[in-house]
Parts: sequence; structure tokens; C-alpha cells
Amino acid sequence: MSAYGSKVVAVLDTQSTFGVTIKSLRDAVMTRGLMTDNRLNIPTVKPTTPYDGDVYFNKNTLKLEIFIDDGNSTQWVCI
Repeated sequence: MSAYGSKVVAVLDTQSTFGVTIKSLRDAVMTRGLMTDNRLNIPTVKPTTPYDGDVYFNKNTLKLEIFIDDGNSTQWVCI
């Protein structure tokens, strides 16, 4: 547990980089079929043609990554 407790609070629709990242993750879960039968299904293979908000679990680094397209650049970011 962190010094801030065990709850995570995020604002989903802000213009900050963090907020956009959380909103993209939420949108990907809902629109790309990552949620089935109340289970979150995260792929372990990086998509070859990713879209903004795509996520995957990197088994080499043991980190969850999200694909971000901010209009100026595209990149995979560890969450």
C-alpha cells in the first residue's frame, strides 16, 4: 500500500496527458472487446497496427502499455 492508501482516483475526461491516457484506456476496453463476461482480457502481444488507446501486457518488462496518439506523435507508454 502506498502512502496515499489503496484507492486510485482518476479524472477520466481532462485535457492533461494523464487524463487522456486514462480516457483512452477506458475507451479501448469498451470499444475493442477487451471486456467480456465481466473479465478484462489484455493481450500479451503488441498490436502490429495499433490505434490510440490500444493496450497490451509486455511479458518481458512485466508492464502494461498503452498506445498514445497525441496528434503530433505516436508512442507506447507504460501505465
